[in-house]
Amino acid sequence: MVFNKPSVSFIKKIDTKGKWWCDSAVMFEVKNGRNTIREIRSPEDEDYDRFVQLQINGKPVVQSKQPVCSTCSSLLATGYGIENIDCPEFASARECMNSGFVSLTDSFEKIKPLLGLLSDGYYALADTLCFPSDGEGHFFYEIPDEPKYYDAACDGYYRNYDYSIFDSFPLFLYPTQSSLLISNERVEYYAQIMKQEKEPPRALAYHFTGFMSLLLDGHHKACAAASLGKALRCLTIIPADGCTFDPEKIKVGTTYKQANPEMKTIGFSGLNVDAEGLKYLDVFGKLTEDENVPPIEKYSLTKNKFHYGPVLYPTIRDFAALLNEKDNRAGAFPDLDLDTLLKLTDEETEDTDRYLEAVIHYLSATDQDKAYKLAGAIVRKGSGYMRHLRIRASLLFLLGCRSDETEQLFADYYNEHMDKEHDENWEIANSYWTENKDK
Repeated sequence: MVFNKPSVSFIKKIDTKGKWWCDSAVMFEVKNGRNTIREIRSPEDEDYDRFVQLQINGKPVVQSKQPVCSTCSSLLATGYGIENIDCPEFASARECMNSGFVSLTDSFEKIKPLLGLLSDGYYALADTLCFPSDGEGHFFYEIPDEPKYYDAACDGYYRNYDYSIFDSFPLFLYPTQSSLLISNERVEYYAQIMKQEKEPPRALAYHFTGFMSLLLDGHHKACAAASLGKALRCLTIIPADGCTFDPEKIKVGTTYKQANPEMKTIGFSGLNVDAEGLKYLDVFGKLTEDENVPPIEKYSLTKNKFHYGPVLYPTIRDFAALLNEKDNRAGAFPDLDLDTLLKLTDEETEDTDRYLEAVIHYLSATDQDKAYKLAGAIVRKGSGYMRHLRIRASLLFLLGCRSDETEQLFADYYNEHMDKEHDENWEIANSYWTENKDK
């Protein structure tokens, strides 16, 4: 029998202009893929849910129950630890990822053997800004092993306070390796690299559902990023998951499979690409359902608990405050000019309070110097009925910024707000000293 080797073909670069979360991306096709890394999904059940797993060598590394409803959260559970799966291509890819980042196209060429493990189809490989968090403010190893619904595991996040929706893209990370394997020495090694290098080594992720990607390689890098309170750069594999058509070319009453129309664009979770004549079945014709998706079992990946101090990763709720539906569809992101933000600190509205809270959380992981200046200005303005969220976020961030100036900020705030019964943030301010009295 003649064995057909996997073919991983570069198609084109993807325009990422205006995509603040993605520096660069390429589209590629896999033919004769090994099917070693694959998603399996069940048919819809009576509740219109389906069970989905990402499997490597037939073992689930993550498990989920995903609803048809695009604004509903999915159930996620840890799977079989990736360290227990024999896959030599991961070792060679890890060597490439650790050798330093030159460019996305350079990395694409180096990890082709790993990409050949995917199922046949079209994918994007994107250099993305990710947060090792569950999207709810917790470090990504601070999750239960048993199934849990996550706000960020949805295709469209619904903001109930203004009834708007913004579409998903790779943003948060979910672990696939046991926390017991984390070495503090290795974490510190990567932390030093992240401090020194402008383009540190990337981690490797697979976009799975909603705003959630699975971290396939780089768990020490994720811990190092958390120890610094920073975001993590990932090379993220994104399967094709959407498309657009010319409606005039689809006969009324026919399904996409029956009509097999030419597509206008192909979607890769927030990245849209000109389809250039590809038909629907070219891209989505090989998606299959499996009646025999193994039941969700409890695997123990998250035994170790990590304490890095106040890591304020932005939540999916924060991004709801930063983005609106119109801006998101245009790929835009708010202009976080410091002077503009400082002027906003004078405003006392619920929307401004929520927005500045989100900005502090976002900047704390992406631009800590700017976050420090903004947080200091917010604390100096003092508390107020419509300042609670911004003050809380600022104090929590400043707890991790020890200096004489910071201590004076806390001392001034503490002296002005000594009545703890009437200041919801009093305990946070007081903890600047109580948490460090033995140090």
